Amino acid sequence: MTRMTWTRLLLREMAHSRWNTLATLLAVAAAAGLYVAVSDIGVSSVDATRLLMRDMGFNLLITPADADPARWQALDFSGPDMPEEYVKKLAGQRDILAQHFVGKLQHTTDAGGVTAVLTGVLAEVVRTGTEKTPMPTAYDVPGGRVFLGAAVARGLGKQAGDTVTLLGRDFTVDRVLGEYGAMPEDIRIFAHLHDAQELLGRPGRVNAIDALACQCPAGAADIIAMVRGSITRVLPDVEVRPYQSMLLGRFEQRAMMMRLQAAMVAAALAAAAAAVWGLSYQNVSARRHEIGVFRALGVPDASVAALFLVKTGAVALAGAALGVAAGRAYFLHSQVAGNPLCTPAQTLALVLLAAPLAAMLFSLPPVAARMGRDTAALLGEGAP
Repeated sequence: MTRMTWTRLLLREMAHSRWNTLATLLAVAAAAGLYVAVSDIGVSSVDATRLLMRDMGFNLLITPADADPARWQALDFSGPDMPEEYVKKLAGQRDILAQHFVGKLQHTTDAGGVTAVLTGVLAEVVRTGTEKTPMPTAYDVPGGRVFLGAAVARGLGKQAGDTVTLLGRDFTVDRVLGEYGAMPEDIRIFAHLHDAQELLGRPGRVNAIDALACQCPAGAADIIAMVRGSITRVLPDVEVRPYQSMLLGRFEQRAMMMRLQAAMVAAALAAAAAAVWGLSYQNVSARRHEIGVFRALGVPDASVAALFLVKTGAVALAGAALGVAAGRAYFLHSQVAGNPLCTPAQTLALVLLAAPLAAMLFSLPPVAARMGRDTAALLGEGAP
């Protein structure tokens, strides 16, 4: 047969079994559409959680290894410290499982009769090779100025523009921070790190580093151990103290979304595979006489089988294209995510490539079973 005859046969086969063809197209479109929509929702959900957890603040506290956590709980920060350069050393590691670093020097003091935690900070440093928006809780305090926590500002009766005296030195109140709802955050007085180091006589030193653990592999067995290990490999003389509820919440949400996505996609693929198998079986069963005639005319079995397989692949390709477009349109117009992010174009191309190949594979068993029948049985009136 010439190429035009073979193509004509393919088109006529589609037209003759139009309901079967339409059902196959819709089955593949439903599976592809669900995959794209769920993937887009998953990507956007993970990103939304990332931003939410970022805005909640840092989830790692890095301290000298011999710092006493009990004394810290009592707001006694007079223990050991570490070099200020540790902040840049951490940020310079590309393979570390953290980003957003802020070194700080803390000291509990009396400010005008109000207990406050003087906290010297520098502007946030991000990990090498990343471009990140600064954390909302990473304060860049100008020299000679301070940011007052809500509780200490009320206790002192101060507002922006006023003057406050700390350890014998006057500072201008640059801003009053919003209510945090927890201590010691609401009694902190944030100053420039070098101002705090000068006041406390500890030049070049910090006693804590705030950090944000980044997204780690969702299959990690012990996320905290992975994060802690990546930091202590760089700085073996520090202790990594995670805020576990914040760190694990971010990680577990991402892992849960990936499991849900995998389960839904697996169910859709199984349903589509069963539909394609059944529709292919019904199609070749209905065309058994034509198969027998082709055989009687000497047409090779491979050519006859290819007619059905290529038809299934072509319909599946059209169905995948329809499903990809429908799934993406649903996601963009459903407003499921406030800041919608889409799966990469490479993923969509993979769907368009995989769908026809998978459909042809699923339709192969019923086609092969029918092609294995004897010609006389295929031509017989009562043959099933």
